[in-house]
Amino acid sequence: MLGYVCKYTPVELLESMGVEMKRIEPSVTEFTQADTLMHANICSYTKAVLEDIMENDYEGVILTTCCDSIRRLYDTLKNEFPDKFFFLIDIPRKVNDFAETLFERQMNALLHAYSDFSGHTFDEKKFYAMMQGKIALRKKETKQSLTPVLEKNNQNTLNIGIMGARCNNEIRTLLAEHHANLLFDFTCTGISRDYALSENAILASYSHALLNQIPCMRMLEATNRSTLLDGFSDRLDGIIYHTVKFCDSYSYEYTDLKSHTNLPVLLVETDSTKQCIGQIRTRVEAFLEELQAANGISSKEIIEIRRKEQPMYTLGIDSGS
Repeated sequence: MLGYVCKYTPVELLESMGVEMKRIEPSVTEFTQADTLMHANICSYTKAVLEDIMENDYEGVILTTCCDSIRRLYDTLKNEFPDKFFFLIDIPRKVNDFAETLFERQMNALLHAYSDFSGHTFDEKKFYAMMQGKIALRKKETKQSLTPVLEKNNQNTLNIGIMGARCNNEIRTLLAEHHANLLFDFTCTGISRDYALSENAILASYSHALLNQIPCMRMLEATNRSTLLDGFSDRLDGIIYHTVKFCDSYSYEYTDLKSHTNLPVLLVETDSTKQCIGQIRTRVEAFLEELQAANGISSKEIIEIRRKEQPMYTLGIDSGS
């Protein structure tokens, strides 16, 4: 099993070679190993990834040059686990023909390095057939789950969008529990990867598809991310904006978003530890209740109480400092 952390990782190339790929979504208790092996100023997400790798049996990990913290993680892993496979992909910051060619070379270097390490070989035709199968499966799933999108306020539900840095499943799970509709997820972990490729230029078209995803804040095209909301403004009730502790890149976007939208925006900062799960639940639930009140929507619990004509009691506890 190989782990990876970045959405620009060419996961499907390795999957076509029979490799199990796992996106590392750490949720750790403490940073004991990371605080010993890495600098104190490394971001919490990177520390949590290191803890996760130390606890699990990965054959290796694919990393990208998305930030200095991940580069330092690569150095640490190479030093601590010399017998495992670690590869650092240099991701271009621009998106043009030259960048796509450079990225294709990086993917070929990854394939050769892993082939030398494992003995697995890459078959371009097998890869193309696998991608075609993914597209067909995606279309089938979309057709089965497709429901008419009602206009805002025409149903007893909230339409919520998630933006910002990579986030784990806690926020999505909370939205489902409270019957809120996830209208979009523009984080690194919420984007579909069913790419249509050219049979005459398979790796080149794959490189193009990877680089032309919704840009992360590392990419030069990140300045256009604000336009992503244009197609949802008529039915969007609120935005949950997720950031990672000690990662400043997305904090700038959050500040800009707040100054250019009238929509309610909740900032949620996590550090990839289990201890922050309770705080996430409290803040997200309070945000949803506030939106429900503002939009005249009653929660499922309140509806049930009213149906039974029972009194409702609210208890607030503040632990202070």
